[in-house]
Amino acid sequence: MAGTVKKNAQAAPKYTRAELMNHAEALFAVKAEVLHGALFEAAQQTFSIQEVQESIDQFMKAKVNG
Repeated sequence: MAGTVKKNAQAAPKYTRAELMNHAEALFAVKAEVLHGALFEAAQQTFSIQEVQESIDQFMKAKVNG
């Protein structure tokens, strides 16, 4: 019989803002202030490492209006 097996892709673990802030330098090589800015407008309360890294990259590339 030809059956298909669906493999559940394991979801990346999620961490709270506080956990990520406490380990910002070790995980992302940025100060907690940068992480705070990157997540400032995010509505969710938990994040995966990948989501945070993408937010930091986007935050760091943003133009500053002066």
